[in-house]
Amino acid sequence: MTVYFIGAGPGAADLLTLRAARLVSRCGTCLYAGSIVPSEVLATSPATARVVNTARMPLGDIIAEIRDADDRGDDVARLHSGDPSVYSAVAEQIQALGAEGIRWEIVPGVPAFAAAAAGLGVELTVPHVSQSVILTRVDGRATPMPAGEDLPSVCSSGATAVIHLAAAQTPRVVRELTPVYGADCPVAVVGFATRPDEVTVRGTLADIADLVAASGITRTAVIIVGRVLDRVGGDRTLRSFLYSDDRPRDADGRTMRGPGAAAPAGDPVPAPPAAGGAPHSARRPAQTPPAPRPPQAPPSPSDGRDGPGRILILGGTNEARQLADLMETAGLDVVTSLAGRVSRPRLPRGEVRIGGFGGPEGLAHWLRQNDVSAVIDATHPFAETISDSAARAAGHTGVPLLRLHRRPWSPQPDDEWIRVPDMAAAAEAVRERFRRPMLTVGRQGLAAFAGDTRGSYLIRCVEPPTGALPHRYLLVLDRGPFGVDSERALMSRHRIDALVTKNSGGEATEAKLEAARELRIPVVMVDRPQAPPAETVHTVDDAARWLVERFGSRQ
Repeated sequence: MTVYFIGAGPGAADLLTLRAARLVSRCGTCLYAGSIVPSEVLATSPATARVVNTARMPLGDIIAEIRDADDRGDDVARLHSGDPSVYSAVAEQIQALGAEGIRWEIVPGVPAFAAAAAGLGVELTVPHVSQSVILTRVDGRATPMPAGEDLPSVCSSGATAVIHLAAAQTPRVVRELTPVYGADCPVAVVGFATRPDEVTVRGTLADIADLVAASGITRTAVIIVGRVLDRVGGDRTLRSFLYSDDRPRDADGRTMRGPGAAAPAGDPVPAPPAAGGAPHSARRPAQTPPAPRPPQAPPSPSDGRDGPGRILILGGTNEARQLADLMETAGLDVVTSLAGRVSRPRLPRGEVRIGGFGGPEGLAHWLRQNDVSAVIDATHPFAETISDSAARAAGHTGVPLLRLHRRPWSPQPDDEWIRVPDMAAAAEAVRERFRRPMLTVGRQGLAAFAGDTRGSYLIRCVEPPTGALPHRYLLVLDRGPFGVDSERALMSRHRIDALVTKNSGGEATEAKLEAARELRIPVVMVDRPQAPPAETVHTVDDAARWLVERFGSRQ
């Protein structure tokens, strides 16, 4: 029996190393450190594995779980976020296991500071700027810092500083580091790196505290301070010995080593661009897939024809983001409107407005005031209110309206669907027939199931629900896309006897239907509401073609 201390990485499940993934999939016991370990990683555990959240367990209870696993003959996957070598509390566990005579092994993972730097598109060790990286934290509720490791002392060299576990103490960091780096020193704070809800705030020591407070970042973040941050994406060039064309070489063209090989003085040579071009916008995670391109690009206002003016996308879906990205690339004036119900939405490129319009009249006023040429309703198929407002406002103003709604799902062979017209009927079907349902209906649909004292629910949604819930439930906060294997493992582990979902369509969450089909789990499927009359397409390509046909193209 062996305990594997596994670095689960910063959050994205696909950043787990191959070794780590293999071990998680075969260990009979999995101990994980709370919500900082993604559910998709946990879902790869064997269906029969004992999976325990140790976030609030004292060390003695954790060791007791490991001892019980030893008695069962289970190997243990002990999951920590990031890499176990930094701020993981592995040392005390290893010491306790040594006293028990239990074998252990450490499996490295992607550390948070590396994920944050990747998201920012920066190198933390830039030649002639900083060649050292300081990993540190501040004291507080955690263990006090040793003598001489206070922030001003540790960072006195001015090297790149990465401060962990300190997002809630940003004002203190600013106060202690401003005398060292200067008020104009650039700072970046990255929260929930590599996750769908990644948040990045960039500023200087003079303003970063206010910016972080406004962003709502309080935990699961790193603070990066250093002059390396103002060298990327600016107009200054860097001289790197590695890539310099005039670095010393021998007769065979090989780079010379030693004191004589130092980069000569002179005009700086621009460093080559990073793979993929310029750094991406901080508001769009690097893993965002490129939008699909139609055979003919949408028109540009500068093509000499009657091109479109401002186009409003009513968004909140993957299709809306892809379309906005495509239109922004084509040089169109596009504004995406989000309802504001999600605290950390995935933002598209281009201008974004958040919040309601004030009903059909308010939307009609906004269309006139902003000289909108077309409205594309790419909201969720169950967003009845905004779709109705869009149809009415378009009718009042004469602005062309296109609805972009992905096709609904259709039952496949071996599916057992119980089709219901609304959420109330879904709740009634569950109460009559099932005891361990899995709800994937969005947080606003949960009220229909409130008060049920018989069922034991597994509820999955993007953000914590605010209303009443069933008496017995397990809440999983996660955002798709999901894989069939993880969905199957999740349903099997919780002995789900019914899947309850809305017929939203699309590929991002379709895996749950395939998993239910394979496990022969009935699906309570809520049918889509009747949408107001409007010209409708089902793909981003078709929406782009609609723009071309209506406003012309560059070709």
